[in-house]
Amino acid sequence: MTDIVQIIIDSAVFVLPLWFGNASPTVLGGGRPIDGGRYWRDGNRLLGDGKTIRGFWAGVLVSTIIGGLFGLLSFIFPIRLIPENNITLRIEYLSLVQDGFLFGVLRSLRMNQILENPISTGLIIGFVITFGGLTGDILGSFIKRRSGIERGKTFIFLDQLGFLVIGFIFIYPIVPWPIEWFLILVPTTFVVHIVANLIGFFTGIQDNPL
Repeated sequence: MTDIVQIIIDSAVFVLPLWFGNASPTVLGGGRPIDGGRYWRDGNRLLGDGKTIRGFWAGVLVSTIIGGLFGLLSFIFPIRLIPENNITLRIEYLSLVQDGFLFGVLRSLRMNQILENPISTGLIIGFVITFGGLTGDILGSFIKRRSGIERGKTFIFLDQLGFLVIGFIFIYPIVPWPIEWFLILVPTTFVVHIVANLIGFFTGIQDNPL
C-alpha cells in the first residue's frame, strides 16, 4: 500500500504544471484566435474562437512558472507526509531527467549542466509538457471541428485526455516517466477535468458543464 500511495503522490506532483497550464486559458485566454478566423474546406472553422494565442501562451507561462517553483522546492524536499509509512512529498521526476534522451544529447555536447540545475530543469519541464498538452488541445479542437462538433460541445475522452496524452509524449524525451504514472493519471485526469469543468460552469467561468 505504501508503494502505491507514493506512486500516486509522485505522479500527481509531476502532472500538476500540466493541469494548471491546461486550465489557465479558460481564465487568462481571450483575444485573437489561433486560426485567425479562418475556415476549413468543410465550411467549419479551423479551430474556433475558444483557442486563442493569449490563452495558449498564458497556459504555457503558468506551467513554466510552476515547474520552476517545483525545481526551487526540490532544495528542501522531500517533506515526510506519513513518517511511519515512509511516504514523502517529493519532486521525483527531477531524478529521472538524467535517464532521458535530451540529457544524453546535452551531455555529448558538454551542455548537460542545463539539466543538472533543478530550477532550470523545472522551467524546461513545465514549458515542454504544457506546450505539448496545449498543442494536443488544439489538435483536439481541429478534430472536433472536422467532426461537426461545435465549440463548447464535449467530445468525450478527447476533451478530457487529449492534452494529457500529447503532453506526456512531448515530455518523455526529457523525463522518461514510469508507465504506472500514466496508468494512474489517465483516470485521475479524466475525473479532475470533469470536476474542474463543473466548478467552472457553476461559477460562470465557462458555459458547458463538461
